[in-house]
Amino acid sequence: MNMVNRHPQEKISLGVMVVYRRSIRTFPPFSDRGFYRRLSKFAEARGMEVLIFDPIFVDWNGKTVGGYLYRSETGKWHKVRRAIPPIIYDRCFYSGRSQFIRYSNAINRLRRIPSVRFLMRGLSGKWQVQQALALHPTLRKHLPETSVLTDLDQVFEWLEYKTSCILKPNGGSHGKKIVRVRKMPDGRCEVTGRDSANQPVHAVFDTRHHLRRWLREFIGTRKYLIQEYLSLHTADGRSFDVRSLVQKGGDGRWHITGMAARVGQPGSLTANIHGGGTGAPLLPFLQEHYEVMEVDDIMRRLQELSSLIPRHIERNIGQLVELGIDFGVDQSGRVWILEVNSKPGRSIFAQLQDVRRSRASVCNLLDYARYLFDRQLGG
Repeated sequence: MNMVNRHPQEKISLGVMVVYRRSIRTFPPFSDRGFYRRLSKFAEARGMEVLIFDPIFVDWNGKTVGGYLYRSETGKWHKVRRAIPPIIYDRCFYSGRSQFIRYSNAINRLRRIPSVRFLMRGLSGKWQVQQALALHPTLRKHLPETSVLTDLDQVFEWLEYKTSCILKPNGGSHGKKIVRVRKMPDGRCEVTGRDSANQPVHAVFDTRHHLRRWLREFIGTRKYLIQEYLSLHTADGRSFDVRSLVQKGGDGRWHITGMAARVGQPGSLTANIHGGGTGAPLLPFLQEHYEVMEVDDIMRRLQELSSLIPRHIERNIGQLVELGIDFGVDQSGRVWILEVNSKPGRSIFAQLQDVRRSRASVCNLLDYARYLFDRQLGG
């Protein structure tokens, strides 16, 4: 294990806050190492360094933290101890509420340090975002009907007049634990979706009693939303959505970094990349499945909403640095806002070998961090 002992003030330090995974046996002990490696390489060219750290391991007395740096000259990760970075990028993903509470205490202590600036304030859940979006008259028109699931009787009430509904965790990601419940013509109920390991789920229930018991066990104690089911699939039955990555850049303003289609596996409810979906260049994909006039309207609406959403959410919730916005497009060409994620992935551009947007998705982040750092120095 290598140790780097440079003075912490030699470079501008961007701290990336993560949750170490004890189940990961490789070194270093966190996910998304490929992304953080690229982030570190681009940072070096900007006179910056990227420290990956877990906030649980902050030394509050010494105002230091142990973490990991990637060095291009060695091609390796190095375990180091540094002063708490002045700019922090939150990439913590929690495995449960108890872990979230434990980390919230450490993160709140970091936020109270005057010399520390966070790139953004994370969104607390899908319902919070839904409520914020509904405040805007334009955005409200693009939201599927959604409610907090407080009782499983709501599922059966929805099935009476809509025949299908979506159940999704308020704090979930990557398409996990999302299911569709459908009332079949013969009166039985079918459940399709993905479990906590992102594996396909399919079950058919003869009675409400059996469905209720299964849903109670599947949902557990998590907060869930019940949402209108939308037919968001191609003519051949493959689900798809549109991922729009919007970020702040070196000028401190919002920019649309790029958009791409995500196409699900045959029979899959979601198109998420983590669930086996694949990326496709957006314009050719839309041209293949919609008429020319529809494509123009869809693209215009996606651009409009991608520009409007981050500014509106920021005004209502707090400072952000980037958002992954997932849109659905139904068979009539209507655009729907499905999800807004303040900790988005960006692998879709690498998968499409879109070098320009893949690079921009990393560099915009660093340029905005530099922008914040310079403003902080300027008072």
